[in-house]
Amino acid sequence: MDEALLPESIVNEDGIMRIRWPDGLQRRFSNAFLRAHCECAQCKSQRGAHGHEQAPLPADLRVTEIYPVGAYAVQLVFSDGHRRGIFPWAYLRGLCEKQAVPCAGDAGHQ
Repeated sequence: MDEALLPESIVNEDGIMRIRWPDGLQRRFSNAFLRAHCECAQCKSQRGAHGHEQAPLPADLRVTEIYPVGAYAVQLVFSDGHRRGIFPWAYLRGLCEKQAVPCAGDAGHQ
């Protein structure tokens, strides 16, 4: 595994997850943004095959638990009970660019 894909820190507080990689790249995601971009089969099905939006998420949605999945990902558990999403580090690193949506306060390279 490429060590550059393993973050050196991940902090989740006040509804924002901050991830920093060894090369200095930082990402900040609102917990609701992460929930909305979950790639599990259930969420993909709800969004539909053509990218339809899912039901609105609660404004106070939070990540309540974070579990490592090997060395390649984390499983996030959300306050709405959703716990199926596995978020690979590579997906989180490239999520903002792939979705063409700014992340919450994305710090980019610093």
